[in-house]
Amino acid sequence: MLWGQTDSFSYDIKGLHPAFIVTDMEGMSQNVLYKKLVPWAKTGNRELTSSEESNKLVFKGERKNALCFTVMGKTSCNDLRYSVEVAFKDNKYKFEVIALEQYGPINDTGKKGWYPVLLDKAPDAWYTRSGELKKEYVSSPGDIAGLFNNLNAEVKKGLLMKGSTEEEEGW
Repeated sequence: MLWGQTDSFSYDIKGLHPAFIVTDMEGMSQNVLYKKLVPWAKTGNRELTSSEESNKLVFKGERKNALCFTVMGKTSCNDLRYSVEVAFKDNKYKFEVIALEQYGPINDTGKKGWYPVLLDKAPDAWYTRSGELKKEYVSSPGDIAGLFNNLNAEVKKGLLMKGSTEEEEGW
């Protein structure tokens, strides 16, 4: 592991960090990694949105009830929609979050829709002026970090599966 590199995401007042995670897949060529991930990116609630042969791909997906908060003692959860780029190089892959949106009420209008969740800073409403996380949002930063840590773990698990690139569980 390189200096300063971590193998997990966190989300706090400064947003999502690190910007990306590089994972070593010893013994797997760039081409093999790409070919194994393309079918996976098209399964479940994911959709392959762009690809560059053997170099990178971008997929998007959704997680139901993924971002939770508590208001007046009642916990509510919103769906999250994400976009991720996975690039391949020298027996490694780089997992980078491109965009994140949540489905819920927009402003105070009562209308629901998709709206962006900033990756470079947490919503101001989650923190006090002194920078402390408000109790209503105590699980929210972990929900976001957990989404991407779990997704990255799913990518790695799929890449490590034995067998042909398409036979086992969409790989």
